[in-house]
Amino acid sequence: MSIGNGNAQPRDIVLPPIALEPARETVSPEVRDGLAYWRLKAAGREMPLHADIRPEEIPRLLPYVTLFELRRSEGALELFPRLAGAKFEEVFGAIHNKPLETVLSPEIVERWQGAARTLIEAREPLRAVGEVLHEQKTFIRFELVLAPLSRSGDRLDMMFLVCSFSMKGEIHSFP
Repeated sequence: MSIGNGNAQPRDIVLPPIALEPARETVSPEVRDGLAYWRLKAAGREMPLHADIRPEEIPRLLPYVTLFELRRSEGALELFPRLAGAKFEEVFGAIHNKPLETVLSPEIVERWQGAARTLIEAREPLRAVGEVLHEQKTFIRFELVLAPLSRSGDRLDMMFLVCSFSMKGEIHSFP
């Protein structure tokens, strides 16, 4: 993506944040089913445990699901993908078990960190739609839901993400 003059350094690029809203309705069947699964596993609690998420229960959704560990260190937030769905990796590359800052550009990492901070503050599933800004893939639209997870039950320290991608202009493109 080109912003400003051709001499801009990567640190000079500022991308808009991922706009998130409470996840009330979704368009994509995968995202809708992923959100329904998360709600089932939450079972009335603020969030399910990481151990509640059972891949064998959702084989059809696995290509669309990514689980991030949220690591906090001295005020910084690092997203570490413990599980990366094939559809997510088709767009963002091989990220499974790699800190995001080692595989994505700083401005893309900043967008994801901002989304994670919003989730931490909201403590409820959030939905976003928009264009992929990674590697000039703005011809790809996304719909995603981010939802809180906890390893211990007392702290939001993981993120359950379900995503769907479409090309602009496709019948099932997201509004």
